[in-house]
This record gives sequence, structure tokens and C-alpha cells, in this order.
Amino acid sequence: MPVPAFRCAVPLLMLLACSQVKAADADADADERARWSVAIGAGAQQLPRWLGADRQQWQAIPFFDIQTPGGTELSSTDGLTVPLARAGRWQAGVYEDYLWGRSRSDLGATLADAVPTLHTRLHAGGYVEYQAGTALSFGARLGHDLGSNGAYLSLSADYDLPAVWYLQQSLSVGWRGMNSAAMRRYFGISAPSAAQLGTDVWQPGSGSQQASADYSVFVPTSQHTGLALSLEYARLLGTAADSPLVQRFGSGGQWERSLAFVYHF
Repeated sequence: MPVPAFRCAVPLLMLLACSQVKAADADADADERARWSVAIGAGAQQLPRWLGADRQQWQAIPFFDIQTPGGTELSSTDGLTVPLARAGRWQAGVYEDYLWGRSRSDLGATLADAVPTLHTRLHAGGYVEYQAGTALSFGARLGHDLGSNGAYLSLSADYDLPAVWYLQQSLSVGWRGMNSAAMRRYFGISAPSAAQLGTDVWQPGSGSQQASADYSVFVPTSQHTGLALSLEYARLLGTAADSPLVQRFGSGGQWERSLAFVYHF
């Protein structure tokens, strides 16, 4: 399977949120949290075959997003999110998600016999969000692989751009860092692998892994349906970008594109 970005490459949850008018006061926000929201859909996504790859592929993507009264959310893009505390503009809670691995077919003929495949892993952690205004919000997530030592820190800022006609659009920027275990899992090269590939051994430590920017637009097609489009560019940083795996066989620039049809109950 390909490796999408850790906040999953398709930000359909954000697109769906952009398709709804935001409440202007605390009473309206509370009323919104008291309702169920269910959305389903399907589409296609183009993303790198593995994290750091220069080759891309299209794949079909199912989509679901279920929000319960109180704010708990289960989705195909961001996993399970459970808010535990709210105070004014602040919210904090826990989440559980998954990280795709990479298969032999993803690696291709050149790397398949030299670079280890990676299994999909669950990871979980805590998050905090701050709603700076009706259009701007900031967030942070700190997560850990379940059953291994990989840890991840991500920071993000989301801004809802002014609507154009019926089009709802948004822009987000983010940064992600990894500890040494996670960095070596995705970008490290062991001595046997280095000998096969003719490269240096690479054992990166913890640090910045990537910075990203995403533009999303939602095009309503009826009261309950619409098209969600997204374009994201991520730039690998630090020892992730310097990995011989990326330098010789991949690319520091990571593009992702998606299109989906969404039905909202």
C-alpha cells in the first residue's frame, strides 16, 4: 500500500466542515455539537508510492465521516478523535489513527530486494486545538506507534478563505517531526541495504520531517451532495530529505491530489 501523509493525504473532513456555515456564537456552537452528522462518499487520490518516492499512483478512496453529539468523530481520513475537555476557544482530547506501510510493488524493481517493506501500524496520542476566530484555527498532535517506538509531533494552521459564489475553500499549512525510531523506519538505510544499493548507511536521528501546504475546495451539487477537491504539496526536511533513499531514488517534493463525491445526511 502507498504511504499517505500522516494526517492522511485527503483532507475531506476539512472540506466537509467548510461546506457548512459556521456558528457565530457559543450557543450556536453548542447546538451544532448536539447533532449527529453522517457523510459518505468515494473518489480517487494520487499520492507517492512510498514516503519520499518520486513516483505516484492513483487509488480509489472510500470516505466516511461520523460525528456524534459531543464532538466524537470517526472518519476514514483522520481515524477516531475524542474530545475530553473544552475551555473557551480551546479543545483537547485523544485520537487513534493508522499509518500505511509500503509493499514490494510500491518499492518497485529497483528497491524491492534491498529496502524492507513496512506494515501498516496503528498509532494514538493526544491533541489540542485553538479556534482563533471564525476562520482561523491552530492545532497540535503528539502520537506514538502502538507496539513500537515511533513518535510523531505535528503542528497545523487552518484558514477558511472567503467563499467564491457557492465554492467553499480553505488553506492549511503544517509541520511534522519524528523521533529517531520513526525517522529510521521510513528513511534509514541499514548496512545490508546500503551494500545492495551502493549508498552510504543512513541512521537519522529525531527532527523535522516535512512542511506542507494544502488548498481545498468544496463544490456543492445539491443540498446534501458536493465535490471535494484537494491539492497538497509537502517538502521533506532535514535528515529525511538528506536520506540517500530520497536523494537517489525519490524526491524531496511530495504532491498529493484528490477528488471525491460526498453525500451528507
